[in-house]
Amino acid sequence: MATGSSSTQNAFDQIVLPPLFVPSSAASTVPCDVFINHRGLDVKHTLATTIYHTLNRLGLRVFLDVEMLELGAFLPTTIQEAMRTSLLHIAIFSPNYAQSPWCLAELTYMLKTGATVIPVFYHVQPTDLRWVAQGKGIYADAFSDHENKDRYSLQNLEEWKMALHTVDEGRLLKSIVNSVLGSIKGVPLEVAKHPVGLAEAVQDFEKSSFKPESPHNVEIVGIVRMGGCGKTTLAKEIYNRKSLSIDRSSFIFDVRDAAAKIGLISLQKKLLEDLLPHNLVKDLPLHSTEEGRGILASRLRSVRVLIVLDDVDNQDQLDALLPPKERLGAGSLIIVTTRELGVLTSWGIPATSIYRMRVLNIHHAKQLFCWHAFLQPEPVDGFEDLVDNFLNTCNGLPLSLKVFGGQLYTKSRDYWESQLHKLSRILPENITQRLRASYDALDPEEKNIFLDIACFFIGEKKSLAIAVWDGSGWSGVHSWETLMNKCLVELDQKNRIRMHDHLRDLGREIAVENSPYRFWSPGQITNIENHVQERMIVRGIMSATTQFAPCSAHDEFPRCSSHYQPPLEKCMELMEMSNGAFNRSLGLELLVVTEDDFKKDFSQLSRDLVWLRWFDFKQPNLPSWLSLNNLRVLELFGASSLKQLWEDDVHVSTSWGSNLERIPSSISHLKRLKKIALIGYMGDEFLIKRLPEEFCGLQSLEHLELRHCKVLSSLPTRFGELINLRHIDLSSCEELRTLPVSFKQLRLVEYLDLSGCKKLTWPLDILHNITQLQHFYISGCGRVQELPHQITNQASLRQLHMKDTSLRDVPTDIGQLSKLEVLKIGSPLLTSLPSSLGNLSSLTHLLINDCLSLEVLPDSLESLILLEHLSIESSGVKSLPIGFRKLRNLQTLEISGCPISQLDFGSESLSSLPMLKLINLSETLLSKISISQDFCPSLESLHLRQNDQLMEIEILPTTVKIIELFECRTLSNIQGIRGLNLQKMEISGCPEIDIQPRFVGLDSIVVRD
Repeated sequence: MATGSSSTQNAFDQIVLPPLFVPSSAASTVPCDVFINHRGLDVKHTLATTIYHTLNRLGLRVFLDVEMLELGAFLPTTIQEAMRTSLLHIAIFSPNYAQSPWCLAELTYMLKTGATVIPVFYHVQPTDLRWVAQGKGIYADAFSDHENKDRYSLQNLEEWKMALHTVDEGRLLKSIVNSVLGSIKGVPLEVAKHPVGLAEAVQDFEKSSFKPESPHNVEIVGIVRMGGCGKTTLAKEIYNRKSLSIDRSSFIFDVRDAAAKIGLISLQKKLLEDLLPHNLVKDLPLHSTEEGRGILASRLRSVRVLIVLDDVDNQDQLDALLPPKERLGAGSLIIVTTRELGVLTSWGIPATSIYRMRVLNIHHAKQLFCWHAFLQPEPVDGFEDLVDNFLNTCNGLPLSLKVFGGQLYTKSRDYWESQLHKLSRILPENITQRLRASYDALDPEEKNIFLDIACFFIGEKKSLAIAVWDGSGWSGVHSWETLMNKCLVELDQKNRIRMHDHLRDLGREIAVENSPYRFWSPGQITNIENHVQERMIVRGIMSATTQFAPCSAHDEFPRCSSHYQPPLEKCMELMEMSNGAFNRSLGLELLVVTEDDFKKDFSQLSRDLVWLRWFDFKQPNLPSWLSLNNLRVLELFGASSLKQLWEDDVHVSTSWGSNLERIPSSISHLKRLKKIALIGYMGDEFLIKRLPEEFCGLQSLEHLELRHCKVLSSLPTRFGELINLRHIDLSSCEELRTLPVSFKQLRLVEYLDLSGCKKLTWPLDILHNITQLQHFYISGCGRVQELPHQITNQASLRQLHMKDTSLRDVPTDIGQLSKLEVLKIGSPLLTSLPSSLGNLSSLTHLLINDCLSLEVLPDSLESLILLEHLSIESSGVKSLPIGFRKLRNLQTLEISGCPISQLDFGSESLSSLPMLKLINLSETLLSKISISQDFCPSLESLHLRQNDQLMEIEILPTTVKIIELFECRTLSNIQGIRGLNLQKMEISGCPEIDIQPRFVGLDSIVVRD
């Protein structure tokens, strides 16, 4: 956070701003996050207020003006203090802005604090700010009035003009996005799709149970009530608001279930990972909860933290996860949600710090229910009475309102009435049984998927779950969407599956009672003993606790936990029953195990498997008994010893490992396999020399990655029979010499990466039947001299990379690629580019590299109106076409290793590059560079390297913040540098330059010999 210097104080005191009234209870100043500088006459009740409420809703401390502050809210001691402590400022320039000396004085002070200023232009043009010095524009009359008054000094007026001139259009959009996001530490938790009544709940919480923040206090507060009433939603909203002003924060979801699954030690380490730097946590030994408590107490000593523990159900969890209050840093806040009041009081949380969650009032309850039942906040005509009846049944409980509303969406009155009749027979307090009515309304397939989620897939990627359900013969996508629409499941920001704990508990109760059975935890697995005499059907077993529910706001779940080993004793009891109930189980499709679990022959078990997740896999090949004919998902973790998938005379599987040498011919039996990824990392290479012809029997295969298979020399001749392939990545297959003729039979390919295939050539008709290609990469294919004939027919192509090739020409009709966004070209044999290049109407990035024979660029370059990045490196280009000045969206210009001798960014041109931010010129023949303010009004960075003939830089835009000069040995004169407000200047190998730091507003300039 920037603080004002004494010079800043003096400059501001020339226009005195009145202090705010501060109640006597406001003992100290709390930093401000955002200060909004605006002309109230123009924008206070429109744009400024909207910005204020939006940012305030996100939990930012925002200062607008005195009237916006309410008693008990954030109170700086003065407006000047609010500006001095702000992390960033927003200046709203409106038509009457310059008439206010107050606004101008604020702007001047804001700029001098050094904090980021985000300009917003409201019914004015950015040029109006820059033209003030010339007496032009909408603000000129206002300054004329100020000049005619004796009350403002010349220094005031000049500083105000300079402040207006400093604020610039070019960085507006990116500045808003980057500055605001940069101020928010991490991505806010997704709170609720329809946050009805949430603001009132937060206000009620803060009034009844939460003391205003004080730098001297550590607050521990509880939120209590039955499940489904919105405790977690409220906690997430408070977390989002408070985490912005606290450096270290952690939200541990669903402590009750997570503690049972992965243990309190894992949750302790989770807390430490969230709250401490990575290097202090990565090697921490943690063997017991007592040891964890000690580490939490010592490592978090005096650290200001925000901790939320969600759904705690016993005191042991609080003992393990909460550091002693007196050890934490001042200003820390801990929030605990629970269904059990006694858990909070027995731990010592006073009743005055416990918030008893209220149900929604009738108005908010109706809104929430209608949003889910009708996608609007009010009932549709003819359903008003039924809505009122359901509201009475739901009793203001948000979970019930969401689930029942979603269940009734698009349904008839008759269906509504039948569901209402069922619910009316269940006691209001029995929420689980009431939710059972929603489960009963599902069809059999949807019920199975609901139970799968409750037992196995919370915290897993949706795509993995869909693949498993499809492999079970179900319509995974359709059933998932049904459950989503009925509000029975959710997705988080990372596309992982979430389910409310009440619904999860309901699903698990049902799963225990009914076949096919699902066993989701080591302790619960032993229940199979109760059925040992039966010929039972088991759908899934999770003997290793690898399912990581979203237990942390910062978590990239699911992880393969290396610091937690689940208790195997009970799992092994199950394994000892291999000659009993376990082998008699039928229909097992989902299995999660560790190496220790899997030492016996389970040949009867494996024949129906759809999903196998195997941790700590230490074998060189898969066991001979393993039958995976129905496999959709196979995950082997720690498979560094794997050399061979299976013998050809055994049942089949699929896998990968860094030493894999051979893929057996029997792989063709995997008729439903959709994805194969063999990827070498960090020096690991696959030793596969060829793929068997039988590989082409994988008729369902859609995604094939064989990256870094450096000894792979050929593809099967029948490769084109893989008719469902959409994604092909053969990058860095350095020995691959050709593509088979059958390749042209492929029709659905969207992604084709052949980059780094140094010896590859191909038939020119390989794209003969492909019409949906979006990405085509051949960079590093040094033997390729001609593009496939059908390349310009790829109407959906977005990226075309062809650097480091031997191409002799680019197709004359390349302009037909109207959706192409990125084009990279590089060949020493290329002598020209076609004029149709200018027809690439979507192109944003053009990179020309190592085109030593290319001397001229087409004049049509000026037509690339969306071009943002132009890079020309190590090429024969001698000049840019005059029309390049019309590239109004160009943001980056890089020219390196080209014999360009003239490049004028002068003011005589009627055109300009208004968005250009970076110029990088290296190894050119330029002797002079002229960059005018009007031509490049947004320029921020100028990098010049090894321009041996450069002698002079003439004029520089005042927006320039960074100048780097390297090995420009003849450069001696830089005009216009004194007017800059640089952030960085670095000079190396430029002996003729002598610039004093004070000339450019710097304390020092980095100079290297």
